[in-house]
Amino acid sequence: MQHLLPLHLFRHLVINYKTRLSLLLFLFCFQSSHAMHPPPETAPAHKTGSKELTVTNSLPGEKNMSYDLDARSALGVTATLTEHYLKHALTALRLIAATPATRSGIWPEIRPALLTLTEAIPGAALYIEPDGNYYSVERGYTGLNLSDRDYFDRLFRGQEVHGSLIYSRSTGKQSVFMAVPVIEQENVTGAVALSVFLEDFQQLITESLDLPPDYLWYVIDEEASTVLHPRSDFVFMNPAEQGSPSLKQAVETIISNDHGYTSYVFAGRNTHVLFTKLDFNNWRVILGKIGEKVEDDYMPKAYEILNSIKNVISKQLKEMDQNLHEAVSTFNGSFPPEHTARNTFRQIYKENPFVVNCALIDVDGVMVYLEPYDFHPSEGQDIRDQENFFAMQKNRAPMLSSSFWATEGFDAVSLHHPILDQDGNFHGSVNLLIRPEVMVEELVTPYIAETIYDPWVMEPEGRIIFDKALDGTGRMLFLDYRFDEKRTLLELGDQITEQRAGQGDYIFTDPETQAKVIKMAIWDTVELHNTQWRVILSYPPYD
Repeated sequence: MQHLLPLHLFRHLVINYKTRLSLLLFLFCFQSSHAMHPPPETAPAHKTGSKELTVTNSLPGEKNMSYDLDARSALGVTATLTEHYLKHALTALRLIAATPATRSGIWPEIRPALLTLTEAIPGAALYIEPDGNYYSVERGYTGLNLSDRDYFDRLFRGQEVHGSLIYSRSTGKQSVFMAVPVIEQENVTGAVALSVFLEDFQQLITESLDLPPDYLWYVIDEEASTVLHPRSDFVFMNPAEQGSPSLKQAVETIISNDHGYTSYVFAGRNTHVLFTKLDFNNWRVILGKIGEKVEDDYMPKAYEILNSIKNVISKQLKEMDQNLHEAVSTFNGSFPPEHTARNTFRQIYKENPFVVNCALIDVDGVMVYLEPYDFHPSEGQDIRDQENFFAMQKNRAPMLSSSFWATEGFDAVSLHHPILDQDGNFHGSVNLLIRPEVMVEELVTPYIAETIYDPWVMEPEGRIIFDKALDGTGRMLFLDYRFDEKRTLLELGDQITEQRAGQGDYIFTDPETQAKVIKMAIWDTVELHNTQWRVILSYPPYD
């Protein structure tokens, strides 16, 4: 029963911590409300549309900034939430480490307090033995060892760990590691720890702050590695190693000062930030407002190349469509005899290098004639159950299909034209099978060879028609498990789906080195018969 009193006090601490968070948020809302609607005696206000925005006590270089909220209050609350969260974890670990149950080293008696801690703070709670083996609340004895971690030696020399960035071995999640040694008669007999899950940590603070969409916040450690960021792909990255020269300079300013203002260019936009240092562990909390668009050094050339490859793809599709239209016109609205169909198809195949085959399909969905010769064995095949044939029968209009896995063993699209008489009666259709991956690669290579630019083509629904950089051809961006962890790429995919043209950024992982690189992406749309392809060009915006 020795652990009951400390555990009771610990649970009381959890409740008080949640109460403090509520109070902080109340104060933030109160201050922000007054900043949004300042009283008459408040310092001069800046105008943005119909809103009056207040910026007080401007720092050097900050005078032209305007905010939709009291930015300093928001920064203060963000820092306070972050610091109190970590302090709470540390205080709880100290209480747990001091209990007789923990000092005894008996895991079943240690686990209840650690379990209570994980109910308050999302993470993996651990008891670590002197040899590095450890127990976790979720798994019990893990069979894993932490003795090779960089914090291990100093922890078992009796020093606390106040925030080491790790991938948790028990969960595989990005975490910040907090630990307290267990001391018995001046000897370190073990340690209790909490690997705070960074994604959950970030989400808690983000939801609490509820910032406008043009604001962001993040946290970097004393070495400029990103600890917390609303876009999880950025966690553990060093912005000074990835960003523009202005971002590198801004990071140096942030790391070398306790608080202040700076600005930088990132992902094609100016970003204005306030920052402050945490006393707890020298991390910097940054609150920024995303500002006006700025062209990076490579963007003008990127738009020039994008326009060129969009036009060449569109031109090729339209030429094939026109050739098919002219061919069907020679049938005079009736189902053609064999010699007419074959001669016509051979000519289309000869003039269009990206056509795999040409097929004449009757009203019942049977492929009657195919060219070239290699596809004669497929004649007589029934395709009436295929979606493309249904659509042709229903709409009786030219169509470009969505991509699909062809029986020939590759991703394909098909271009269809109906055979209609003067009264609009349907007598079948002609289908060109096209391999877009081969077509796009041959068309775009002259524009991007020996450059930093990578093109890819995607249907709005997310199927990737062409992509070499990510080896994504044929995959569904939003459904393929290989993209599950590429959060920024999925966010970009949402933008590409919703907008015919635009720009964005994402994190690209080099397949050879596994290094993460920030990339810009710009895109536009090619359209034929209401079928759209998004043509995207990506590139690293900085040397």
